[in-house]
Amino acid sequence: MTDEARDHAYSPSRFARDDEATLARQAAEGAELVIRHRPRRLDDGEEPAAQLNLFVPEGAGPWPLMAFIHGGYWQALDHTATDFLAERYLARGMAFASLGYGLAPETSIETMSEQCARGLAVALAALGEYGGAGFVTLGGHSAGAQLACRVAAEGGTRLDGLLLVSGVYDLTPLVDTYVNAPLGLDRARARALSPLFGELAELPPSRVMIAEHDPPAFRAQGRDFVAALHAAGREALLVDLPGCDHFDVLDHL
Repeated sequence: MTDEARDHAYSPSRFARDDEATLARQAAEGAELVIRHRPRRLDDGEEPAAQLNLFVPEGAGPWPLMAFIHGGYWQALDHTATDFLAERYLARGMAFASLGYGLAPETSIETMSEQCARGLAVALAALGEYGGAGFVTLGGHSAGAQLACRVAAEGGTRLDGLLLVSGVYDLTPLVDTYVNAPLGLDRARARALSPLFGELAELPPSRVMIAEHDPPAFRAQGRDFVAALHAAGREALLVDLPGCDHFDVLDHL
């Protein structure tokens, strides 16, 4: 495969209808929700970018929690990109935390996962003031799915489930693409950071989602990851969502 072909294979925007419009709309929906249902703005005290918004339903807990890690190929967006998702979880009587992390090239992927783990711990501690947390799910989109897997595999915080959306589970193909310019991965480090080759036996039950119009490479990675989870004896469900792409798939969770 040529460099151009590899770049194309791992460029979700080339397979999407209008990624910029989708991201802008989602950001506007999140900003509007923040006005109507003001979240608690929290951070882990170490990294300014590692902020989170915690949305809590009205009344007394404990509340089930969905904590979600945004995508952006480890080099774009911030936690507010997923604030819009909180609306649907609040409607189900669930708390929602949009987790942030520092971006490449200033922050390594290893450090990003540590920041996300601390953010999850901060969210759980804050929920203690509302009666505590019930069932805890960690979600992630695209690069955020890789970070969610690392947080889950490293343990340290109770997790009852994973929601992984249009994720990257094998980073080795990215080494020879434009994506790697700010990441600086070599093949050994890319493999070490790949959930596909990690400690799958440590992962909680997982729902792995792929979009009909995800790049074929992303769709293949989702299928391969579910197969690997099954081979490791883990509970995993593959959900193939029709009619959506890598960006608007979040509208259909």
